This record gives sequence, C-alpha cells and structure tokens, in this order.
Amino acid sequence: MNKLKQSTSTSLKKILSPQIRQAINILQMNAIDLHREIDNIILENPFLEKEEAYEIDYNIIKSNHAGETDINDILNYHLDSDNLREHLMKQLQASKFSDSEKIIAIIIIDCVNDNGYLTEDLREVFIQANRLTEVTFQDIFYVLHTLQRFDPIGTCAIDLCDSLSIQLDALHNQSKYYDDAKKIICLLSKMDINENFKFNDLFSKLNDDNVYRMQAVDLIKSLNPKPGLKIIKKLDFYQIHPDVIVFKRKDKWIIESTKNSPKLILNKDYISLMKDSKIKTDKEYLEKNHNLANFIINSIKNRNLTILNVCKEIFKKQFKFLDTGDIGLVPLTLKEIANNLDIHESTVSRATNEKYVQTPRGVFELKYFFSSELATDTGKMISSKVIIKMIDELIKKEDKKRPLSDNEIAKYFSSQGITVARRTVTKYRERLIIENSTNRKIKC
Repeated sequence: MNKLKQSTSTSLKKILSPQIRQAINILQMNAIDLHREIDNIILENPFLEKEEAYEIDYNIIKSNHAGETDINDILNYHLDSDNLREHLMKQLQASKFSDSEKIIAIIIIDCVNDNGYLTEDLREVFIQANRLTEVTFQDIFYVLHTLQRFDPIGTCAIDLCDSLSIQLDALHNQSKYYDDAKKIICLLSKMDINENFKFNDLFSKLNDDNVYRMQAVDLIKSLNPKPGLKIIKKLDFYQIHPDVIVFKRKDKWIIESTKNSPKLILNKDYISLMKDSKIKTDKEYLEKNHNLANFIINSIKNRNLTILNVCKEIFKKQFKFLDTGDIGLVPLTLKEIANNLDIHESTVSRATNEKYVQTPRGVFELKYFFSSELATDTGKMISSKVIIKMIDELIKKEDKKRPLSDNEIAKYFSSQGITVARRTVTKYRERLIIENSTNRKIKC
C-alpha cells in the first residue's frame, strides 16, 4: 500500500508586477502603437492628458545631400495622406489640359477605384461631362489616354488587358518580345477573367495551338495587374515615425530623439481634487490613479531614453555607415550593445524592434544595423551586410554575356581573403532577388 508523504522545498521565482509588465510593453511598442495605447490609458485614467501644444503631424523627409544636412531640413515634418485619386489630381493640376479637358479628367479620376480601373462606362462619363461643358467622344478618349500615362502607368484602364497593354506600350515597346506579348494580351482579352485571377492559371488555360515564347510571358508577368495599389503601398511607408534622428552639425554627427512620443501631463483639477478629498474610497481611487499616471509618464521617458542610448551605442560602432553606406557596416550583436550599456539583451531587442532612425541615407529599423560576421585571412571580421552589398555590386558590373556563377563569386571573395561558401553566396543572391547566372545571361 502506497504511503502519502509530505515534503517541502524552496525555489526562487521572478514575478513581474503589472506595472513592470506595462513598462516592458511600452518599451517594445513602436510609435504608432504607443499612441493608440496612450489614448486607451487616458480614457481609463482621469489624471493623464496630452499636452495641448503637442501634435504628431510630421514625417521626416530624406535629405538628398548626406554631407550638407541641416537640422531644420530634417525636422521639416509632414504626414502625406494621398490616395490614388489625390495622387492623380496633383498630376492633373500640373498638366497642360485646357479647362474643359480638366473637367473631363476630374470626372474620369472620380470613377477610378483603388486598383486603378474605371468603374463607369465611358458613355456615362460623356453624359456627365456634357452637363458641365460641350465635349465630344474624341475629347473623352484624348483625356483618357493621357491619364493612362500618368503615374502609375496603366491606371484609368477599362479592364485588366487594357491596363497590361498600356503598360506594355509605355515601358516595353522596344522589346524584341513586344509583338508576342501583344498577341498574348489579345488572347487574354477573349477570356473570362475574374478579380482573383492568377497569371499562371490564365496562361495554362490558353489553347495549346497558340505558340508563344516564354520570354513574352515573363514580360507580361512583370507588368502590374493592379497599378493603383502601388500608391497604397507607398502610403504604408509614411506610417513609419522615426524615434531617433541622426544629422550632421559642424562636421559632427548628432543623435537626438524625435518628438513623436506622447507628451503627457497630470491634470491639475484632479490633483487639486485628490488633495481636498475627505472620503476614504474616493481618496484611495484618486491616489491609485495618480501613482499610475506618474508611472506611465516615467515609463515613456525611460522608453525614449533607452532607445536613444541604444541608438547612440549602435552608431559608435556603425559610424562609417553614415559616410559610406552599407559598405561601412561592421559585425554587431545585441549582446555587444547590452554589455556596453549594462542592460539585458532582451531590453536591447525590445528597444530596436520596429523602432526607426532617420539618417541622411534614409530611414532604417534599428535592427538593420545588427548582422552576423564572416572571417577574413587577416583575422578581422566582416559584416554579412557588406558581403551582400559586394555581391550586388559584383553582379551589376559583370559581363552580361558571361555572368558570374555563385562559385566564381565565392572564389573572388577567397582571393580577397574573405571566406564565403558557395551556398552562402547563393543564399545572399536570392535574398537580393537576383536570378542565377544562367537566367542572367544575355543571349546574342
């Protein structure tokens, strides 16, 4: 018969308080998520409010002159809220259309959906235009064909094949596969194509007796079936709000925090109410929220300070990047930064994930500056990003009739005293979205 036994043991466990968890959560949030979180906290805590003078209404524009950067240029903030129609309207304003032609253009643009296609029949456009000014169908077609060459090319198209044909004429009319591609588009126009089409499925449905070269098919696949979405993707870029900026002043690189974190203050009325309150339950509620509000304010300050310190430490190592670009990057790890700042590696990870720095060379996620290392014959280590950059430069300069194979690129690095395996070259080449040497070769 089994006997029950009792035993005792001791162990240490680290239990994070709700406040510490919230501080960690604030640190790992990007600027946009932090604003959303703060808005929610303000709704729950009457002591917190945003400073009225504070607004997040900017985005940092990339400077064209890395060596002549001025802080006033870098802090020229704006938030671009264009959609496709506004993007086309800006081009229309700069066009040489007459007043009546601009009326037609506005009506057409108003009928374009986010994919870039017309949602109204041209007869309806004609009727609407004639209510405002006297026009002919010839005027309609002239304006339409001009709009279809606006950026992005292929918008204001009637359907998929119309858009593909416009892009082909504008971008590849000198290609030796142009005629074949035109024939294929003509065949596609006779097929029933739904919105969820796939190029591969469409080409597989073409009749077997239609002979065409695969290069012509690849040419069509390079076209954009929904050109309007290019503008939507560009808009995503403007949702990045850098946490740190790097600029040059009197030949010295300066690193500072941006003003994109919520500026929170305590509500004076509630502070006064807390001091005057005599009811115990009310006083406890007010004191609890007052302490929490102070904690949130300090957590945001600590977040910004941690990100700034991490960024400064990064550029102590990666200062050459600011002058020379990717080729100046050196191997760097999270652990190295953590040791230098005497903080935990996970803190560095949270402080760099989805946090961005504005440099004269563009906006980069802080994690971009961390990379693995490869050995050289001299005993020095070289960043993997430098290797990727070198592969890209080698392929750009290669003889297109005799492109370099991955093995030849690996041998080149070996001749430079850098140990890079062929499979590593292949991995980095594919990361650059560059085809292998066979597909890169230009046939005479």
